[in-house]
Amino acid sequence: MRENPVKALWAQGKPAFGTWCTLVNHPRFMKLLAACGLDFVILETEHTDFTVRDVSTLAIMAREAGIAPIVRPAGLLSPHVMTRALDAGAMGLLLPNVTSADELDRVLRATKYYPRGERILNFRGPHTDYLKLSDPAEQIARGNAEGLTVAMIETQAGLDALEEICAVPDLDGIMVGPDDLSQALGVPGEMSHPLMRAAFDRVAEVCTARNVPFGWSSADMKAAEANLAKGLRWMPFANDAAVLFNAFSGAAQGLKSLAARD
Repeated sequence: MRENPVKALWAQGKPAFGTWCTLVNHPRFMKLLAACGLDFVILETEHTDFTVRDVSTLAIMAREAGIAPIVRPAGLLSPHVMTRALDAGAMGLLLPNVTSADELDRVLRATKYYPRGERILNFRGPHTDYLKLSDPAEQIARGNAEGLTVAMIETQAGLDALEEICAVPDLDGIMVGPDDLSQALGVPGEMSHPLMRAAFDRVAEVCTARNVPFGWSSADMKAAEANLAKGLRWMPFANDAAVLFNAFSGAAQGLKSLAARD
């Protein structure tokens, strides 16, 4: 079973960098991201049409390439959706809109093996790299230890319960979902609004005090530099659609300018 590169970095006190996969579902994309030097990729299933087969193919390729595939499921109501993603090869879950410690604990019970949870046992599959250890207890312990769980804070309820959420055993990290959070706070899309700045500061303060890795996405290097100064150790950088759009739109404008096209 492979070591989770994100957890290995966090054990050394170092930040982990990745991106979102929201558009490109070709397995070669995983190899490309690993060759670029990223540590993880979030396979987005909440806002995409990716199938379980897509997730499995991408996750297996990411594992082979040495980059951690993390799945954001389409909600928390179906434990089977989450465990199926893990069995398909995901090395962790990015949980959308966690609002309470009890909610997070229920998810962890569903996605961790005994004795922490009740995840259904399956010893041979993408999630174990098809290797079955001779000692089931060791395999279960390694599976629990390497699986990553990051909870997203996207509402006022999540902010209010942040200290309790951070205290839940086996939580690995916290991520702010700024778009939904801004809407929940009544300032949709206004990322520099005082309410949003206060929310980011609260997450940083609480997580730092509890030594819980935290972070949020960065759209460019200037934002990344500022965010790292806040102590972020979890940083998805842009996403595939944004990178492609920004690169090609800039190129198109530049080429038209060179050709004196309006």
